[in-house]
Amino acid sequence: MQLVAKEMTKKIAHNITTAILGFFLVLLTVANASAQIVIEECDTMTFSVDSRPSIDDLNFVWGIYTASNQPKDVLDPAGTLDPALYFVDGMYASGVGRTVKVTGLAPGKYYVRIHVWDEVSCTDNIEMYVMEVIESTLDMEIFADSVCIGEPTNVYIRFTGVGPYDVYYTIGDQVTPSVYNLNGKEVDPEITISITQPLPVGETKFWVMKVTDDCKVYSFEEVAPEERPGTGILIYPKPTKQPIYLKEE
Repeated sequence: MQLVAKEMTKKIAHNITTAILGFFLVLLTVANASAQIVIEECDTMTFSVDSRPSIDDLNFVWGIYTASNQPKDVLDPAGTLDPALYFVDGMYASGVGRTVKVTGLAPGKYYVRIHVWDEVSCTDNIEMYVMEVIESTLDMEIFADSVCIGEPTNVYIRFTGVGPYDVYYTIGDQVTPSVYNLNGKEVDPEITISITQPLPVGETKFWVMKVTDDCKVYSFEEVAPEERPGTGILIYPKPTKQPIYLKEE
């Protein structure tokens, strides 16, 4: 039996004849094991088992356990967690076969377990992998035009990632944030926010208060202003008219 996750393939097959549960618990106590699979929060991971076609789909049972000294099955129907939150379409119990998709796990380390048995060849196998879900982060760069007073100006936000993005922002002493909606699945998009209100001479602060994407909400509303992502919009006074003198020879 061989489990395939994304582009990674690794075989750790164990023939279990007796004391299956006890053996499994020993494996689960290895809480500090290095992650074999790393995905980002909100990503979907597809797991597939490469095994003999003759094995019935009813003989495949999947599980996900928290990686701790006291592992907890996050799919346990007796608990408060809904299995459908973590396996796409609730595919985790026997009968779903060789492939499942895992999504929605909070950041942390987990054990992914697949139990397969075959009455014909008299085998009872368990494979398990350490999977780490890392926190989704927001990567963006903010900059603005510097213009003379009365001229139009823009603020630019360049993202590293995939849209859509909703950006909530304030300018100066604005209390209620404005919002810019970027739709679509563009990769590493740059948005342009046109500043239409007149700004005084000097620097006016532009603050990003919140950004949402397909994964989660990144809020900066409760942090100190100096820790928020933002930039300064520089407005210069218009140059005064000066007489032009010709140098006399």
